[in-house]
Amino acid sequence: MTNDLESILGEAGYIINNANELSNLEYYLPTLSKFPDMLSKFNANFYEGIRRERMPFGEIKRYIDLDDIISQECSTFGNIEIARISNYLEKLVSNVIDIACKDKERTIEQKDKIIKYLEMKGYEYRFLPNNIYGYKLNLGREELRIPNLYGIYYYIKIKIPNDRTLYIMIDTARNILIRKSGLERTLYFENFGLLSIIYKFFRYKEKDIKDLEEYEEYIDKIKEIINKGFSERDINNLRTLFGKEYKKIIRNWYKYLEKHPGSIYESLNNVFDKLFGRINYY
Repeated sequence: MTNDLESILGEAGYIINNANELSNLEYYLPTLSKFPDMLSKFNANFYEGIRRERMPFGEIKRYIDLDDIISQECSTFGNIEIARISNYLEKLVSNVIDIACKDKERTIEQKDKIIKYLEMKGYEYRFLPNNIYGYKLNLGREELRIPNLYGIYYYIKIKIPNDRTLYIMIDTARNILIRKSGLERTLYFENFGLLSIIYKFFRYKEKDIKDLEEYEEYIDKIKEIINKGFSERDINNLRTLFGKEYKKIIRNWYKYLEKHPGSIYESLNNVFDKLFGRINYY
């Protein structure tokens, strides 16, 4: 182990061991900012210590009703959020349920509410270690696992009937995510459903196109998500999230509309006008 690595790890020991209990992240930011360079320099490998699988949203809802457990100013996102809003029971979603909360107080309240619900249902559960997601550093005879998330958060593993496993991940806005390319902050959106739709146009892989096509069947609910729009806070977060890459979203949105005339997503032009200003889409 080199002197550089020893130096960083020496001052970061407390941070690494207490990654999910750091309430004052700004205090630790100088040390955290050294992590990406260290991980790249020492060729750390990303590690995920859970078993992911896909299951119909209806199976999750059968055992855990998200409408009952999601607290105010917390939200799921991605496919599971769109499936929840549209009640798309057949939609295959991840068994990892991600929840983001507006601040640390909401995160703690959300955790307590979920635990109370699980105990009422009689489900077996346990909290997972903070390095269940993170990076592996090979230090010769020993291996160090460094969490990739810092702040107030919880990872919960849940056993549901039929020998199935769910995971609930509760994250807090402004938490710090470590990547080899740099630091990122967790963002909270009041309309995570709309963000989840727009993100599919940003990524626009084959599975995203398929998802968009499937959601077309739920016209009223998708229209409801789009018409809700974004708050000013959401808009600021979106500009932070996408930056100048918004043109990629517009380009893929236009490609989709060319192949799907009359799509419910045509009405996104009103959202894009507010987000990015008037653009000549056509």
